[in-house]
Amino acid sequence: MEQNIPGNYVVFQFLGDVQQSYRLYCFSTNQNGKEFVYQAHVQRIHQGKRFVNDICSMAGFIAECRVANQFLPFIRISTKHNVEESLKIPIERISKKKRHKLVVCMAPTYALMEWRILLLGIEVWLALGLVILRHWPKWPILSDKNPNGLVLSRGIEESHVNCLFFAKPWAEMVVFTDLDDILIPTEPMKIYSNVNIDILQDLANEHPQAGSFLFEHHDVRMVLPEDDELLQLDNFNFNFLINADRKKECTVWRMKTRVVVNASRVDTINMHESGINRLGYVQVRIPCHRAHFYHMRHSFHEQSTGQPLNMNNLVRLLNRNFRERLQTTLRMIAKQRMNGSLTETLNDFDKCVIEINKEHFKLKVSRCMTPHVCYLKLKSEADCIASVGSYEFAHASGDFILRLIDARFSDSDENCDAPISKIVKGNHFYAP
Repeated sequence: MEQNIPGNYVVFQFLGDVQQSYRLYCFSTNQNGKEFVYQAHVQRIHQGKRFVNDICSMAGFIAECRVANQFLPFIRISTKHNVEESLKIPIERISKKKRHKLVVCMAPTYALMEWRILLLGIEVWLALGLVILRHWPKWPILSDKNPNGLVLSRGIEESHVNCLFFAKPWAEMVVFTDLDDILIPTEPMKIYSNVNIDILQDLANEHPQAGSFLFEHHDVRMVLPEDDELLQLDNFNFNFLINADRKKECTVWRMKTRVVVNASRVDTINMHESGINRLGYVQVRIPCHRAHFYHMRHSFHEQSTGQPLNMNNLVRLLNRNFRERLQTTLRMIAKQRMNGSLTETLNDFDKCVIEINKEHFKLKVSRCMTPHVCYLKLKSEADCIASVGSYEFAHASGDFILRLIDARFSDSDENCDAPISKIVKGNHFYAP
């Protein structure tokens, strides 16, 4: 990451209660064994999309801490000025690999995702410019202030800030989006490999002071295949996109909901609005007719009006790339048979989320209403994969600090719900 002042610093992100102020201390040791203690500079990332009510009161913070030297494998942190009440935090090493033109940060999926939409999102981004998938497990906490439920309030933004910090050292442009929101040329027949890099580079050349670009997204008619033969991966193809033949037209409605940034020019990010641009750089709002994201959502299959689309070039590109991947990186799962359609369940889920959104925009809400409260009528035999984590905690005179030890893929619980992560280590007789 960039540095404007001398000294060695570690930056870390944490979730905390917005109703509290935090004082954090960092303990580190230099090469001569001398211990240094510095108080971290702590700042709330942003107020988040739902700051109008404080029932969903967990939010993200950034802590910047001076440390003893540049090559530390770990530091210890505490809310108290006492190393005996601290938690050991390994330092993630900055990647020294080549810089990448384009990195895509996708928001985590906390409930379930139709696998064909998931595959479509990943394959399109791969074909048009990128992908790295990172684990984002649940927290081992369940309460009315449960951070696991903050997808619509602050969880999306927190994961994106985390992804920004991860990618900054080796990324030039970073996209922040959902799995089903994809940057595709306004005329899809002009598509070719890595076209998204060219689109973004042209915009950057036109706006040399741009720190971030804001885009609209437009709903696309989506009809998923019903053929059971396509449930086996080596039989699957993207021909169903031929029926994605309608897209909402550009209008005077100018809400920009997707963000692309120059990684070195922003300090934080908010997917739905913007981030904090560094001094001297500006936010640029891209007109819809110039470029926009395609919202490939199953619930838009009934859309019968709008701009006609021809996805044939994209279909050919995706099918060719996917066939090659089935013989290389995906060969171990090529014979895997996937679940049938989950669109009925997803339709129920959409209705639930709509009601949650209505309540969130009121000044008073009944509880921390987020999608994890939705009841999903899912077939019990559906198999899903989830991320699960192992956590460690430290108790410091009444305060608790937790850290993720490791994360891994695992079978999901019933209804495709990700398992609650487990606390496997701590220094107190009860956990937070």
